[in-house]
Amino acid sequence: MAQAKVLKLPDDPRFLDMAYDEQGALPEEERNLDSLKPEEKELAEKFWQSVKSDFRFNEYLRGCLNCGVCTSGCPAAKFYDFGPREMIQYMMRDEADKIWEFTNKKVWACVQCYTCSMRCPFNNEIAGLIMVLREYAVQFALPSAKEILAPYRRVLYTVLTLGNQVTPDMIQPDAFPDWGPQAVEESKNMDVYRKAIPVDLMQRTDVGWQPSLQTSVEMMTIMIESGVMDALQRVDPDLYEMIMDIYQDRKAQLDEIKEKWKKGELNEDELPDSWLDL
Repeated sequence: MAQAKVLKLPDDPRFLDMAYDEQGALPEEERNLDSLKPEEKELAEKFWQSVKSDFRFNEYLRGCLNCGVCTSGCPAAKFYDFGPREMIQYMMRDEADKIWEFTNKKVWACVQCYTCSMRCPFNNEIAGLIMVLREYAVQFALPSAKEILAPYRRVLYTVLTLGNQVTPDMIQPDAFPDWGPQAVEESKNMDVYRKAIPVDLMQRTDVGWQPSLQTSVEMMTIMIESGVMDALQRVDPDLYEMIMDIYQDRKAQLDEIKEKWKKGELNEDELPDSWLDL
C-alpha cells in the first residue's frame, strides 16, 4: 500500500499562520491586507498607520501575555462578540485587516469601564487603545462611526453649543428608550425636581447650565480650532452646518456688542437673552 504523502511546511512562521486560507512567504504587511476588498485596502492601511503614529499608541501598548485577564473581566465580552485580548493580539501582530474589521464591527461594544486596563499584568492601557480606534474611526468617517453617532445628534448639539451633555428636557421616553418606564415618571415631574435642586440653576428645564454669550463663543471656537468640527463634518455634515450657523450668529452678535461697548453706544435693550448674558 502506497504511503500517504505528507506536506512538510518550512519553519518560516509566514507559512504557518492558519488564520489565512493561502499559505506563503508573503511580507506580513502585504498578507494582512490581502483579505480585504480592493476598495478597502488603501483606506485600511492609512487608518492603521494613523493609529500607530499616534503618540498614545506606543505609550498604551506594552506587550501581551495572552493571559485573557482583560477579556475575562470585560462586561461587554459577556454579551457581545467582543474581547480586549482580541484587539491587543491583532495590534501586536500588526494585522491591519483584523484591526479594520474590529473597528468597523466590534470596537463600539466597549463600555469604557477600564476594567481591562486595571487588570492587565503588562499595564497596557487597553481602554485607551479602544478610544484611539474610536477617535480615528470618527476622523476617517467610517460607517460604524456614523451609525453609532446618529442617535446622539442632539447630545452632540448640546455639548458643542451649550456645554451640556444632557439637558433636563431631553429626559423623555423617546430620547432614552432604554431607560424604560422610569424615563416616563422622571419626565412627568421634571419641573418639580428642578425646583427642588438647591444649586442656582434658575429652575430651568431646557438647559443644564447657563453659559454666557462670550463663554459660548469661546467654547465653540475651541471646538473649531482643535479639529472637533472638522471630524464632525465628515461624520454628520448636516449637524456640522447647523452648529456652524449658530456659531457665526453668536460670534457676530458678540462682536457687535463689543464694538458698540468700545464706542460707548451700547444700550441695555441690545443685550442678549438672559441665558446668554455677558
